[in-house]
Amino acid sequence: MRTVTLCIIALAGVLAVAGCRKTDIRTVTVSVPDMRNRACAKIIGDALSRQMGVKPEKLKIDLNTRTVEVTYDSLFVAKKNIEFTIAEAGFNANEVPANTNAAASLPAECLM
Repeated sequence: MRTVTLCIIALAGVLAVAGCRKTDIRTVTVSVPDMRNRACAKIIGDALSRQMGVKPEKLKIDLNTRTVEVTYDSLFVAKKNIEFTIAEAGFNANEVPANTNAAASLPAECLM
């Protein structure tokens, strides 16, 4: 009985230490095929910068490959949230389709 109790206490201690993570920084690259120019990139960058957990200073937008590299804390936001943030700004993001109302409201230079 004493061995079982000690094992339970040891397991609880291990789980308590494992549950104390304060950050989980990750990086994801999102394909944004409709991102055509700097105006589009600014809209996407602004939307992502407002997303909790995203590190705005580490956003890397590549107009040549039409991708956005996002560094984020997965304890606050998930990859899908990042994709949906871009989609809500009016752009397809990986497999997530753009919000049609937002896409229709984009400036003319993004609709080319």
